[in-house]
Amino acid sequence: IKDVELDFIREHAKGILASSPISYLKAAQLRGSLFQDSCDSDAISSVFTKFYVDHTEPLAVLEQYKKKGQWCLGELLDRHEFLAIFP
Repeated sequence: IKDVELDFIREHAKGILASSPISYLKAAQLRGSLFQDSCDSDAISSVFTKFYVDHTEPLAVLEQYKKKGQWCLGELLDRHEFLAIFP
């Protein structure tokens, strides 16, 4: 997932989430350097869903991609989910 079109995500994320029939996605806040001018974390493309999910296992797998330079969505913060949108 190193070739994700980040500009596409930036351009379409707000509209896609706003039109979602799923209430927690519709209310989710866009987070990361794609969406925030003064992002104070290493997040690039994520949404603050307010849900706690144990990310231990998937983050361990993700480390393998990061080591190979194959990850472009940044860090995953607590109560956040990565946001990937594809054309």
